Amino acid sequence: GGLKTGGPLKAKLKKMLPLLKELKEKHNEAKNFKRLPLYVRVNTLLSENPTKVIKLLQTEFPDSNFTGDPHINFLLKFPSNTNFSKCSLYRKGQIMIQDKASCMSAAALAPPRGTHVIDACSAPGNKTLHVSALLENTGSVFAIERDGKRFTKLRNNVKKHGAKNITPVCEDFLRISPLDPKYSKVTHILVDPSCSGSGMVTENLVNSFQSKNEKRVRELAALQKSLLAHALSFPHVQRVVYSTCSVYSEENESVVKATLDSHSTNWKLSRVLPTWERRGDTSVFPEADMCVRCSPEDDTNGFFLACFVRKEKDKDFLAGVKLQSVFSVRHLAMRYHVKQHYKYPYKYVKLY
Repeated sequence: GGLKTGGPLKAKLKKMLPLLKELKEKHNEAKNFKRLPLYVRVNTLLSENPTKVIKLLQTEFPDSNFTGDPHINFLLKFPSNTNFSKCSLYRKGQIMIQDKASCMSAAALAPPRGTHVIDACSAPGNKTLHVSALLENTGSVFAIERDGKRFTKLRNNVKKHGAKNITPVCEDFLRISPLDPKYSKVTHILVDPSCSGSGMVTENLVNSFQSKNEKRVRELAALQKSLLAHALSFPHVQRVVYSTCSVYSEENESVVKATLDSHSTNWKLSRVLPTWERRGDTSVFPEADMCVRCSPEDDTNGFFLACFVRKEKDKDFLAGVKLQSVFSVRHLAMRYHVKQHYKYPYKYVKLY
């Protein structure tokens, strides 16, 4: 035992020992890596009879022993090695591969039939399509995506899966005025912004040899706060869901706390998915138990979710507002600190 060299080389090797030990632990972790189940959501936009689709899946995958999910309607849990590439239902868009945690965003938003919704960071569109399905193709869903390539993928996804109530919009959400008449009927907004992706199991495994990029996480958190605050500034919005696939509290509970601290007059948190046991980190702030967290221990990717709802007294104020009058527009702009004419409402950090 021990190093058989001396001088500067021995000193350098000694400094490297902790890193080598960590790499060995990560290597063992990779060897023991357990793949998550494969979740499939029945696309009710194209499948009017989900029971029939499930029976067809039982015929096509007789040995898979898939089960229904207890929390998300029409979500099925398959073994991780199930191959859907040749499945006709998958090719036709009647079923979609979507992680369970990802389905929680639309489930928490829970828009009633006929609702007008914004998905602020929409591509590739799985959550958007889930919202569309919950609306049963009624109402209107504005799918906002600023990146041109991702927007093309979003638009193709919408077309393939039969959504008639989705309007793809290639624009930066932060540049959309809350007082734009186009969005005057919007009452629900989903904010699922760019994040570190630290909760993604495969991504986490790949990145396990790297340390946390503190600077990038801070930049992401700043953008996330701006996007969430912008969503809360839409005068007729009643419900906003914020979600990430990050495990870092800086992108999750800390973003929610900072937003709640600056918007507590008009907004509060709602405890969504109450039967889900894993909740937010209350060491960041006590109300974090209103939030939802997911972990690979739950057979999902790492995920975080919070739901903001407008307070009743503010709803009473909005009930008497008519946006058609110039006075009302100015009144709303003053009350919600919204600029009536602007191009860049918040400092924008280019991250993706």
